[in-house]
Amino acid sequence: MPRHEADASGKSRRRVWPWAVGIPALLVVALGAAFAWDAAHLLGAKDSLTAEASAAKRAIADRDAAALAESVSELETSAATFASSTDGPHWWIAAHTPWVADQATPLMEAGRAVDAIASEALAPLAEMGSLDALEVPGFEDGRIDPYVLEPYREPLAQAASALNEQGARLAATDLEGTLEAVRAPFLDLRAQMETVADLVQGAHVAAEVLPGMLGAEGERHYLVMVQNNAEPRTTGGIPGAVIELTVDDGRVSMGRYAPASSMVVQDGVGGLTDDELRIFSRRMEVYPHDVNFTPEYPRSAELLTRFWDAKYGDQVDGVLSVDPVALGWMLEGAPATAIGPFEITGENLAEVMLSESYLEFEDPREQDAFFAQASALLFARIVAGEGTALGGVERAIDAGRFMVWSGVGGEEELLATTPIAGGFLEREDALGIFINDGSGSKIGWYIDIDTQVTDHLCTDGSLAGQTVELTLVHTYDGDVEDLPEYVAGGWLEQAGEFHANLLVYPPVGTGVTKFTVDGERGLLSPEVHDGRTLAEARIVLKPGQSTTLRYEITSNRAGLLPSVVVETPGPKPNVYSRSADGLVDGC
Repeated sequence: MPRHEADASGKSRRRVWPWAVGIPALLVVALGAAFAWDAAHLLGAKDSLTAEASAAKRAIADRDAAALAESVSELETSAATFASSTDGPHWWIAAHTPWVADQATPLMEAGRAVDAIASEALAPLAEMGSLDALEVPGFEDGRIDPYVLEPYREPLAQAASALNEQGARLAATDLEGTLEAVRAPFLDLRAQMETVADLVQGAHVAAEVLPGMLGAEGERHYLVMVQNNAEPRTTGGIPGAVIELTVDDGRVSMGRYAPASSMVVQDGVGGLTDDELRIFSRRMEVYPHDVNFTPEYPRSAELLTRFWDAKYGDQVDGVLSVDPVALGWMLEGAPATAIGPFEITGENLAEVMLSESYLEFEDPREQDAFFAQASALLFARIVAGEGTALGGVERAIDAGRFMVWSGVGGEEELLATTPIAGGFLEREDALGIFINDGSGSKIGWYIDIDTQVTDHLCTDGSLAGQTVELTLVHTYDGDVEDLPEYVAGGWLEQAGEFHANLLVYPPVGTGVTKFTVDGERGLLSPEVHDGRTLAEARIVLKPGQSTTLRYEITSNRAGLLPSVVVETPGPKPNVYSRSADGLVDGC
C-alpha cells in the first residue's frame, strides 16, 4: 500500500476521533443542562406540591369544600410543572440507564400520578361544592335517605377510580435502589394519597351500596353483633348480644334480641374450613361466642347468620358489629339512659357493660339478659339520632370497632375494598396481633396490653425486620373471692387467672425468627391460616402479674415497606406505639 494512502487514512482517523469524543460529550453537556433546567423547576414544584397535597388532604379530612377547591387549583399548577419537569427524551434516557433509572423512575411516576390525581380525582371532588358525601350519613326524623349520596355518585366513582389507579402505579414502583433523598418524599406522597384514596373509596362504596342496603329496593333484615371485650376474641370480644334489625326505605326498626348463649348448636352449624377446624376447633361451629376466633370478620359474620337461622329459622341479609366502647362514642352528649340500677351515658357505657354490671348481677343468666337488653336499648337511641353517632361511627371504623358484612354478593365485593369490611387475611402488608381468651371468664376487663412495634430498616429504607413487644398486665388487686364466679372463672382454670392464646400473623414476605417471654426463650405453635403464616403462644397471668412477649420478625423478601398493624380492640382504648431504629447494613 502506498505510503500517502496510509497517511491519508491516518489523518482521516485522527479527524474522526475528536468528533467521536465530542458528540457524547456534547450529549452529556446537553443532558446535564436539561436536567439542571428541570431540577430548578422540580425543586420549586416539589415544595409547592408537598404543601398543597397536605392542604388538600386536610381539607378533605375537615370536609372543607372551599379549602379543597383552593388547594386543588394550586395543586394542579404545581403538578403540571412537576410532571413536565420529569418528562422528555433526556428522562427517557435516564430511565433506561442503570442506577440513574432507580432515581429517575420514581420521580417520573410521581409526576404522572400527581398530575392525574389532581385533575381526575381531586378536581371532581372540589367541583361537588360540598364534601358531606364523605361523612357517615345521618338520621333525619328517624330515617336515613337511601339516595342521600346519589348527587355525588358519579364524581365519587371517578375520583375513586383515579386514586386507586394512580395509587397502584405508585405502589408498584420499585424503590430497591433508590436513594433516600428521592425515596422519602416519594413514600410521603404515596402515604398521603393512600389516606385520601381510602376516604374517597369509602364514600364511593357507600354511594353504590346504600340504596340497596337501606331497603330502597325492598326490605332488608340484619343482625347487630355486640362484641363483649371483657372476654377477648380476635375482633374484640365474644358476641354477647345479637339484635335483629329491619330496614325499609331508610327507616330502621328493631326486632328480637338475644344473648349468644341462647343460640348454641351442639351438632354444629357447619361451614368451617380445614384450617379453621385445625387451628380453632369445632367450637366455632358449636358456640356463637366463638365465631370470631378468626380475625377474618366476614367469616365470623357469615357463621353467626347460621346460628340465627338454626335458632329462629330466619335468613338475614347482613351483619353489623359494634362493641360497648364504640357505642359509648356514638352516645357521647346524649342524656343518660336508665337501665336496671344504672344511669348509662356515653362516658360510662363501656365500664358499666363490661365491668360494673358483672358485680351487680351474680347470676350469669341475669347479666346476659342485662347485656342484651342494654345493647338493644342503647342501639335504639343511636338509631333515633341521639348523641354524636356520626362522629362515633367514623371513630369506631378507624379503631376496628364497627364492621359491616353483606350477604349480597355485589355489595360485599364493594365493602371488601374498605376498612369497614373487617377483612384481614387478604391484607398481605398487615401485621396482625390478636388475642383469644382461654379462661371462659370475664376477667379480660382487668388485662391491660401495651403494644410496641419497632421497624428495622435497610439502608434504602426498605424493611429488614420488626420487633414486636406485647406487655400484658393483670390489674385486678382485690380478693378473687369477691368476684362473681363467672367473672373470676375457675371451671376451666384457676379462679382469677387469665389464660389466652396470642396470635401473631407476620406480613407476607416476613416470618417470626425468635420469640422470648420475659427474656427467656418461649414456645410458639407455628400454623398456616388460609396461606398466612401464624405464630400462636399461650399465656397465663395471675392477678398482679405481668409478662412481656417479644417477637423478632425478619424479612425474606427484598423491597418490603413497613407494614400496617391490626390488633384486637380491647375493653379500653388500646395503648400502641411505633418507631424505627437505625439503618441496617447489608440489605
